[in-house]
Amino acid sequence: MLGTIRTTVLPNGCRVVTSAMPGVDSFSLCFDAGTGGRFERPAEGGFSHFLEHMLFKGSRKRPSTKAISRPLERVGGQFNAYTSAEHTCFHALVPADAAALAADVLGDMFAHPLFDPAEIERERLVVLEEIKMYHDDPASHAADLSLAGLWPRHPLGRPVLGTPRTLEGAGHGELAAYHRARYSARGTVVAAAGRLEHERVVDLVRPWAEELPAGPAPAALPASRAAAPAPVTADLRETQQVQAVVSFRSFGRADPRRSAATLLSHLLGGGLTSRLFMSVRERHGLAYSISSANQGFRDAGAFQVYAGLDAARAAKGLALVARELRAFAEKGPGAREFADARRALAGMQRLGGETSASQMSWILSKLRWFGRVETPDEVVARLLAVRPEEVRDLARDLFRPDNLSLALVMPRGGADTPETLLDAARL
Repeated sequence: MLGTIRTTVLPNGCRVVTSAMPGVDSFSLCFDAGTGGRFERPAEGGFSHFLEHMLFKGSRKRPSTKAISRPLERVGGQFNAYTSAEHTCFHALVPADAAALAADVLGDMFAHPLFDPAEIERERLVVLEEIKMYHDDPASHAADLSLAGLWPRHPLGRPVLGTPRTLEGAGHGELAAYHRARYSARGTVVAAAGRLEHERVVDLVRPWAEELPAGPAPAALPASRAAAPAPVTADLRETQQVQAVVSFRSFGRADPRRSAATLLSHLLGGGLTSRLFMSVRERHGLAYSISSANQGFRDAGAFQVYAGLDAARAAKGLALVARELRAFAEKGPGAREFADARRALAGMQRLGGETSASQMSWILSKLRWFGRVETPDEVVARLLAVRPEEVRDLARDLFRPDNLSLALVMPRGGADTPETLLDAARL
């Protein structure tokens, strides 16, 4: 259950939202910039993520990584950051009596990074190693290929980490300019949860929020400007498995069908009794991992099935996936499995807010994407209102041959080609 939710909009447009949880001893805080990979021009690929790294390398008050991290670590705190397609979040978890320290460290990082040229050059090497790491992980690389196939020649299809070529252009001047343009007050949300008083949190973060530029929130290229999905995107390499992502363009995160999509994903690949898991893994032994997810952006989405398949029988595995998707679109869910899925998802929603960190993430995402903080009970009520035929109709709308895009990381020189695996996956 959520704590007491309050929101304040500062005069410069920065939003501060809190969830007061009197029964805990922790304090979670984040500064969230409304910019990410899809806001980058082609030559800026990876700048948002590189900027995330650089904010840990020194700020006006704390000019080194050690000076930033040591105060929080000395009180037992944890802090980190992540960059997605649409936002960049810097977050900390500390004992409640260290709230002022967390606000001072995160606020100074967020508003006043140094961008020391020597640190930029060193961190560029770190990010290049991170790019190699994810490229060398077949499952991660297949996930990147799937987005590239769904949104060709569009920012949503580019890797959030960027490429070695684009990162060459990320110098002191470029990163400082990018920070000034994209870390605007109107695009920033500050969220906090735990043992706190809303007014005190506002007072703690206000000095840093007021330092942010007053420009508009960043704007992104509409997803509708992307080319048609590519039928198949493949990387052939030395590997023992076929990592496959079967993807379909979906809809934005605020679409009224989002609860039906959550149910569809859970029924198909959301657990050990889901249709895909039972068919592909349990009955046929063709995969260790198989799952599905519906990923929502502002104005688009991706419904995806992820599978790590036996390379010698990958075509059979993909044919089974296609069969399950077709069957669901034709007949929809059974009464018992549908009731079980709704009950399971309702339970997950109610269990998801037990910690200050989880409540911080909840109120941040709800305020940023929907303009207000809805409660878990409201989400559960939407789930319980979905009818089985709505999920079936959604499957029919998504699982169309012209909407399918297959991404593969697969062995070179095997019996199968990307085209034969695409034929197996066709609906």
